[in-house]
Amino acid sequence: MVDINIDQFEIYEYNSVIIGSGAAGLNCALHLVLEGIPSDKIAIVTDNLGGGTSFNAGSDKQTYYKLSIYGDQADSPYELAKDLCAGGAMHGDIALIEATNSIREFFHLVQLGVPFPYDEYGGFVGYKTDNDPKQRATSIGPFTSQKMGDCLLNAVNEKNIPIFDKYYAMKILVDEAAKEPEAIGLICINYDELSNDKNIDTLLSSLRIFKTRNVIIATGGPAILYKNSVYPKSQKGTTSLAIEAGCKLQNLTESQFGLASTRFRWNVSGSYQQVIPRYFSLDNSNTEREFLKFVFPSFTELSRATFLKGYQWPFNSTLIEGFGSSLIDLAVYHETVVLHRKVFLDYTKNPESYDFDHLHPIAKEYLSNSDAIGDYPINRLRKLNEQAIKVYSKQGIDIASEPLEVAVCNQHLNGGISCDGWWESNTINHLFVIGEINGSHGVHRPGGAALNAGQVGGLRAALKIAHSNYANQSINDEKFRDTTKRELFDIKTKWTTLLENIPSVNEKILTINDLLNQIQNRMSKYATIIRPLKGLESEILTIQNQLNSITKVIKLEKNTEIIDYLRVKDSLLTHFFFLKAILDYHFSNGRSRGSYLILREKLLDSLSEMYILPPGYLKDYKFIHNNLDLSKKIQTLQWKDKQVLIKWENTRDIPSDFGWFENVWKDFLNRKAFKPN
Repeated sequence: MVDINIDQFEIYEYNSVIIGSGAAGLNCALHLVLEGIPSDKIAIVTDNLGGGTSFNAGSDKQTYYKLSIYGDQADSPYELAKDLCAGGAMHGDIALIEATNSIREFFHLVQLGVPFPYDEYGGFVGYKTDNDPKQRATSIGPFTSQKMGDCLLNAVNEKNIPIFDKYYAMKILVDEAAKEPEAIGLICINYDELSNDKNIDTLLSSLRIFKTRNVIIATGGPAILYKNSVYPKSQKGTTSLAIEAGCKLQNLTESQFGLASTRFRWNVSGSYQQVIPRYFSLDNSNTEREFLKFVFPSFTELSRATFLKGYQWPFNSTLIEGFGSSLIDLAVYHETVVLHRKVFLDYTKNPESYDFDHLHPIAKEYLSNSDAIGDYPINRLRKLNEQAIKVYSKQGIDIASEPLEVAVCNQHLNGGISCDGWWESNTINHLFVIGEINGSHGVHRPGGAALNAGQVGGLRAALKIAHSNYANQSINDEKFRDTTKRELFDIKTKWTTLLENIPSVNEKILTINDLLNQIQNRMSKYATIIRPLKGLESEILTIQNQLNSITKVIKLEKNTEIIDYLRVKDSLLTHFFFLKAILDYHFSNGRSRGSYLILREKLLDSLSEMYILPPGYLKDYKFIHNNLDLSKKIQTLQWKDKQVLIKWENTRDIPSDFGWFENVWKDFLNRKAFKPN
């Protein structure tokens, strides 16, 4: 390592550095200042300011989920925590924290200017969303998270918190020699310093080093793992940052999928379904067919499922039987992935056999009460929610005159990094993980709970940092320099190989797009709403070989390609973890649940396993149900010595030892909560 001179690199020093600039990260930065950390001791490092999910996602009525505070509806943090845990595989203490702090963060957003609707008495009205037994949901329309992001960014700018835009965080510096491993900084690439030449010295000169007491990862979900995705194209994700740092991950089997338009990435939930549009598919010769008539026995059943798809937007394995709404997702999946047909929603025509008198009562009553009766879906949508039409018209898509192409798309990761009640990594001290990349959710969750979790996570991380010794604890300079020097040497060695690669006789040089296509094809085959065991184990061996040889099979033609290389490397390792998690779930005899159907060729009598056969031409998707309940378990994974260690942990119950005021007050004054146990 004698050729690495750490002093040639620019080093920035802060108390806390936040990686990512979405609603969770911005909120954390703001709370750090509000809790007493000087703004010049905080920095935000971001790949693309305004490019993440928060600033670019939405739906017809994008939901924010919180404790109910309206009218005479009885609610409590404990009740909300129970409902957050209802999907299974979620820790009760985390659920209680998210529930208890939901109102604090909701009103924080209100104070910042997010215009959540309230009535003449000042009551913030709610409505019922998916997986919600009460009426806790609220919304400002299609762009709730975007307005949150705008208001938070304005507040961050007012506090003069430094933002390093166009900085790609590629490595978290961890002092593994400490009593317990701890984060001490990070290495980033400054986009503006990347050149079109092909030279290791100029490439290394783009690196920037941050020495920081606390690192907060807020980079969002792994958005490029799937071909069919409703994540904004500008959202990428960097889950491998946490994997390589040594974090423990959890619930990687649990994601959210649903129907979304593909030309413009947008959920077709809520009113897009409630007006009963026509579904049809086209083959390569443009032969059209309304495929749902091969699944549902009558128009009445079809209208019921279509209407409920608005409320029950995420695919749900329990909504297949009884002609449930998720049969629509399964049929769309079959048409697109298996039959290679294109699927469209048509708002200009009614489905075959449409008859208002034969609408299912639940749809007929809703449309009648909403004064949204019309001859065609577009007329009904115009009356029910004209904003939903305008969302597409702003993107140059006129759904009043042309069909809308849709697919079953990946939308959200419920799992992620395993953290404690302060959103601090369970394995790396001083490393916090907030927003979607934090794995607090279970098998399923109420709609809008992710936005609340992101805000609460930012608050909790800021509180821990500001009110513990994390606020002023120093970093040993010698350890920092040694750790940084070691990582820089490793980076230089690998990057030199990438720039100089010459394929051997037995090796083929891949393009970055070649490798990304392979990753996305694997995820489409094994990790969407259909999860077969057959072939998965051998595919994982192929991935392992690619991980071991990636610097030998990729060649960079110029320095600027390093970012795309790091993204595909991130995706390669991340999807390896996903598929290892799914394989272990199969080997643990897991059943169909949440967002996926489990397909295995053999049944286990000992678990009373049985096949559930969907109706019509979908009968070949015979998925497994058994009596093994894993809802009180959480699967965890950790990267150790290039191996994935997998364990199953018991979920923690919701705490019920509620405090006595005088005792809580005393503990609060002594800052007991922030001290090590």
